[in-house]
Amino acid sequence: MLNRAHFAVLTVISIVQFGNPQVFECPSSWYTYGSSCYQFYGDFPRNYAEAMVHCSEFGAGLVSVESKPEHDFISKWIQVNDKYLRDWMTSGIREASRKGSNFVWKGTGDDVTGTDVFWEDGRDFNNSVGIIVYRYFDSGYRWSVGQSSDQLPYMCEVPQTEAYRIVHDYRDFDYGLEKYDANSLERGPHFILQPHSTVIVGKPPEVILECVTSGNPQPTYTWWKGEQFETEVTSALDKRYTITNGKLIIANPTDVLDSGNYRCIAENKYGSVISQGVLLSFGSIGEFSNVPDAPVNVKAFEGAAVDCSKLYFKPAVKYNWYKKDAQQFVRPEYQAYMFISQNGKLYFSEVTRADEGSYFCIAVLTGINQYTIGTDQPPARTSLPIPLVVHDQTPKANWGPVIQNEFIAVFPKPPLVDLDIRMECFAYGTSITEFKYYWRRENGTLPKLSYLMDHNRVLIIPSATLEDQGIYTCTVTRSSSARDEKSVDLKLGAKPFFIKPLRDQHADIGSPLTWRCDARASPAAIYQWYRNGELVQTNDETFIKVNYNVLLITKLDPKLHNGMYQCAASNIYGTSMSEGQLRVLAFAPHFQKFPMMSETRASLQGNLTLHCRPEAAPFPVITWFKNGVELSTSLSNIVQSYNGRLTILNVNAADHGTYTCRAVNQFGQAEDKTKVTTIEGTAITTAPQDQMALFNSTTFFYCQASVAKNTDMVFIWHFNGRPIDFYRDPEYRQVPGDQPGKSGLYIQQVNFAHTGMYECQASTTMNSDKRGGFLTVVGPPAEPAGVQADSTTVTNSTVLVRWTENLDNGHPITHYIVEAATYYERDQWTVVIGNLPAVLTIHTTHEKRYVLVSGLLPGCGYRFRVTAVNQIGHSPPSIPSGYVQTLSAPPSLAPLCIGGGDGKVGDLIMTWKPLTPEQQGGPGIGYRLYWRRHGISEEEQWSTADVGDVGRYVTIVGAENYFLEYDFKIQAFNNAGLGPNSTVNVIMSSEDMPIAVPTNVMAEGYNGTAMEVMWTPVPQVREIARGKILGYQINWWHYTEQAMDYREFIRHYGQRDSGFVIGLISDNFYYFTIQVYNSAGLGPISEYYFQESLHAPAAGYPEEIRVYSAGKHNGHHAVEVWWRGIHITQPEGNIHGFVIFYWHANEDYRSACRHVIHDHHAHHAHIEVEPGVVYAIRVAAWGEGGYGHKSLTTYFTIEGNNILVDSKLASTVEAFRSTASVLNYPLSLVYIATATTVYLYILSVMNWSTL
Repeated sequence: MLNRAHFAVLTVISIVQFGNPQVFECPSSWYTYGSSCYQFYGDFPRNYAEAMVHCSEFGAGLVSVESKPEHDFISKWIQVNDKYLRDWMTSGIREASRKGSNFVWKGTGDDVTGTDVFWEDGRDFNNSVGIIVYRYFDSGYRWSVGQSSDQLPYMCEVPQTEAYRIVHDYRDFDYGLEKYDANSLERGPHFILQPHSTVIVGKPPEVILECVTSGNPQPTYTWWKGEQFETEVTSALDKRYTITNGKLIIANPTDVLDSGNYRCIAENKYGSVISQGVLLSFGSIGEFSNVPDAPVNVKAFEGAAVDCSKLYFKPAVKYNWYKKDAQQFVRPEYQAYMFISQNGKLYFSEVTRADEGSYFCIAVLTGINQYTIGTDQPPARTSLPIPLVVHDQTPKANWGPVIQNEFIAVFPKPPLVDLDIRMECFAYGTSITEFKYYWRRENGTLPKLSYLMDHNRVLIIPSATLEDQGIYTCTVTRSSSARDEKSVDLKLGAKPFFIKPLRDQHADIGSPLTWRCDARASPAAIYQWYRNGELVQTNDETFIKVNYNVLLITKLDPKLHNGMYQCAASNIYGTSMSEGQLRVLAFAPHFQKFPMMSETRASLQGNLTLHCRPEAAPFPVITWFKNGVELSTSLSNIVQSYNGRLTILNVNAADHGTYTCRAVNQFGQAEDKTKVTTIEGTAITTAPQDQMALFNSTTFFYCQASVAKNTDMVFIWHFNGRPIDFYRDPEYRQVPGDQPGKSGLYIQQVNFAHTGMYECQASTTMNSDKRGGFLTVVGPPAEPAGVQADSTTVTNSTVLVRWTENLDNGHPITHYIVEAATYYERDQWTVVIGNLPAVLTIHTTHEKRYVLVSGLLPGCGYRFRVTAVNQIGHSPPSIPSGYVQTLSAPPSLAPLCIGGGDGKVGDLIMTWKPLTPEQQGGPGIGYRLYWRRHGISEEEQWSTADVGDVGRYVTIVGAENYFLEYDFKIQAFNNAGLGPNSTVNVIMSSEDMPIAVPTNVMAEGYNGTAMEVMWTPVPQVREIARGKILGYQINWWHYTEQAMDYREFIRHYGQRDSGFVIGLISDNFYYFTIQVYNSAGLGPISEYYFQESLHAPAAGYPEEIRVYSAGKHNGHHAVEVWWRGIHITQPEGNIHGFVIFYWHANEDYRSACRHVIHDHHAHHAHIEVEPGVVYAIRVAAWGEGGYGHKSLTTYFTIEGNNILVDSKLASTVEAFRSTASVLNYPLSLVYIATATTVYLYILSVMNWSTL
């Protein structure tokens, strides 16, 4: 709690020091130092964004420290007044995206230039990210770094030249008008709805880009396109373009003609504003390769992952998988040991022989947010079969869970604010025991709107915000003791968004103006300013200075400065715009809005404050008269302030009389007066007056009372007759009556619930006085009421929606937004009419508003809600209507994902994806199938069959018709009729088992444990392959075994003539046979081939690895690697040379470079490296048996001309690497940083030797 006594002392000092009207240049509750006014807020701590918004309500900003004397003033004030010695917030913030500056003062836009004298001792903050705070140390308050999310006390600062903005009444477009009429107020264009970047998927009939603005007169719109928006979009440019108000409609959009950047410009006589640029792009999806993927070979009872074939797409795809045929879709909700990741992979926590087979990956083109349009039949692709081959091994006992290396996975990449963030977690382990997944966030709870799905393996954060960042941990358990966990640090990128949009400025001619633009972004934003669509730059001739996020105009001139201003905040993710109108005002004073009371009562021996509140521009000179004679400022009991207050101290009978306030500026003058009478007791001298406040702003009711000297008086405030509880309702803040001229009631963050009568009661032990004023809150309209869909108007695609207009809250309703949700997706609201002018909803014979909603799906249940819009903002959505069912009609879509194949010999299997309930168009859904042999004449009749709501049909075509092409098409139908036909697709009838045999089988040794087996492949001929050749199976057995007793095999996918067999015993004999296979099964066995495996690789490894500097080779740094050779024993093959594996120590071993030496006598070699990078190195021998065992890992780096080496670091770094994915360990943060960071860490923990 701040020291109130000190506050009073500072106020008195200010009065004594100046002794002239300038004593009140800063309001009495603010502190004056140098050329600025300061206010310290310690009772209600806020975070950085909230504090900036609060300061801006007074025309101020968070404090910016420009000199050591100012620093000393602030630090001394805090130390004296804050007994808790807390951290205090400033406007200084690290702008990581701004080159050449570590910190910037957001209050002024200047770089932080403080010396080390200001900063905390012993720390270097050059690379710190955060905000500058005043923190207490033994030597006093110094600068340190805090976080913008911290709730801290804060300081506001405003130049004395703009101190009038603190005490002046809130100005709006009615300022200066003698009579308020909301309908006649003129203003420039302000955006209600900005256009959005849109991705087109498929071939929709049209695309709509829309911007909506408010303004009076009604703004006009133009649209522009191109890299620099150089081409105006009109129907003359292309007849497919239509512009209606702010809506741009492009019919039959195409990638070649229409993709690119667009923006709109809205303009009226007060200026113009430009929308944010948007990108219109077209989604596309390539084709899967016609080269089959290699089989995925896994061992039974272990985890596995099947990767979807590579595919080009833009912007995103959604993956599904099925096994063998489309009737066996992978359903992780029922098969908990399987998981489909957003990365396209199909994961198994544990595989068995039952999982073996061919898997097909389906990729469906989709968008990344709600601004994706297209058809209900987005393009989709199905991969070639991807075989999963499971090799038998002994079952494991209960094992796991072990979280797979690729998890926790975060999507999309990069994760951005406002998108739905998906975090995935998946573990390998015994699938017979259910795994349980849990999520938590370090130092906090999971985001409020987040939810879990897919057996809690997926955490979804809808429309993520920067506050959702943090370290998230997934824990997987199988029993009370078996568990694993991993963490991920979620960092979100964010397109700039404004903490508080620019506020319209109604400023006096000739006065200065400081306009601040504050946006949050990740990475940090850079700023530009525009006036009427033109870039604003520093110009001394026009008195303009642009300083990063601050626009300073030193001398306002309506001819130079009136207009619409915009702040553009940009980073790598886009640009956001905020607009405000600047009106430079010049008019004579008047008292129409705030006249003085005709009679004012004052208590004898009390104090009396008279308020003179004219509206004028520029602010007038105020002169007071008593009974027609000008009051002297030298009177001991009279205090006059520059903003019009007259305070009479220790009122006596001689102060009775008529007091006149005269306001004069260069455009004229006006007078107002009140008659002062003196009484015994208490009297309110300045009473609350009726006033109007903007929604979410701060307003103030004056209440000043006069009371006899040394008499205790209290103020009690009432709202609509009930006392205000300041503890329970913190939005109310009472200013004590001992503050001359400023006692009263603040109402912060005003909303419509605050509308009503506010009464101030001044009470003493003798009597009390009570006066009141009514507060009217203007803002966005109230939500429409009584929304209903008229069931008597329903067709198969339209319905009439009616509603009742609610309160407009001071500004006329200009537009409505109508949304719809289907019965099947009850909470998924879709905008069906985005910009409905209010004048088009008026019914000439009915009180209700109405609109005909079209484009609905037939036979589908809908409900509707309506949002009202005025120039202030949007209302909340209305309560939804009841459901109404559109009339049935034949289905408008054909089924998707048409395919076939597989099954037993003689079958023709046809598959498709059934229509969703919304697409069915009504009851009685079914499908009519058509098929015939491919390649026959068009006159050939189609065979047909009708089936119900299924996705698969089997017909018999005969065993002799194996593996033949058939034409297949399908159409949906319901009780109302037939829908459209699909395109004709060619499918294959079922296959038969092959009768061909691979020939010329032979085998050669590859290394000590592997052989390459070769054969002459079977030709892809229907009569012998009897289907599509999927691959070849290599069977093998040890020469001591019988082929029928025990035989192992491995399958190699695709039409090929060789394959590898691994896991053999060195220097032993094996038999090999080959079989071709298709989807029906295996063909006959080939002749066998007998072959011996090679000798084993070297069992030993080189030792005493040393690294020396070798100067430069070919302009590159080089090192010489030395090792001690090895000896081989009888079972091992001859050594042919050595190989050096080396890689960046902060990367995975699999990225290692290999340097091969073809000399078995070698004991050293040169390799080229980069300086300043920590390397890991291992050396191994190689020969006919393959690579031998590798040496222990040695780490080294080049620093200058020195080589720093320590082979003992291997165990430390390996342990260090094992924790790298668990961010709770500080070492992991070092490991995942740059190599230089790793090097610095190594230097700090090891004793290096220079070799």
